[in-house]
Amino acid sequence: FFGTAVFAFEGIGLVLPLQNEMRKPSDFRRPIGVLNVGMSVVTMLYILIGSLSYLKYGDDIKGSVTLNLPEGDILAQSVKIIISLGILLTYALQFYIAVEIMYPNLQNWLGPFKYPVFAELTFRSVLVLITFIMAEAIPFLNLFISLVGAVSSSTLALLFPPILDLVTSYNCGDLKFITVVKNVIILLFGVVGCVTGTYESINSIISAFNKQ
Repeated sequence: FFGTAVFAFEGIGLVLPLQNEMRKPSDFRRPIGVLNVGMSVVTMLYILIGSLSYLKYGDDIKGSVTLNLPEGDILAQSVKIIISLGILLTYALQFYIAVEIMYPNLQNWLGPFKYPVFAELTFRSVLVLITFIMAEAIPFLNLFISLVGAVSSSTLALLFPPILDLVTSYNCGDLKFITVVKNVIILLFGVVGCVTGTYESINSIISAFNKQ
């Protein structure tokens, strides 16, 4: 559960780039700013949809609740189409950071390209296609999502941020006791969640393969 829950907030990697691209970056971290409002809305939606789905299907709920929807129902199929369109139109956005890191190295290695825009779009498309193929090929995808969430998402969301905050505050001479306490608590929570989530996910994957 921990890994899947953390994985749901995989957009953590876009937080700093989004703030940097804003016209008024100061609005991002206000008490009622972009970050707090956005995360609050997303969290409430996750809780609402997850709770209603579990109340409806109980222990029979699948890795994605859309798999529980009836095949012949028009409304259910409409929901699947809308979700598919949402993923199609926003999925490539998740590669923003990865492309910003990887593409310059590719350009230095194979470039300069005659058509740089086409080359970058091709590179982005290939990355997206690779993940689509992996999602289709990997059995028990929900269990692997939980593993990825426990290992990488918890690291990005709960381990690196407090460490960076501590280092930055120390270098700036603004390290306060409350900052240390806050970051240590987050670090402990992240470490416990990462270890236990990874252990549970690996056990679930092994059990699932043994049952085949």
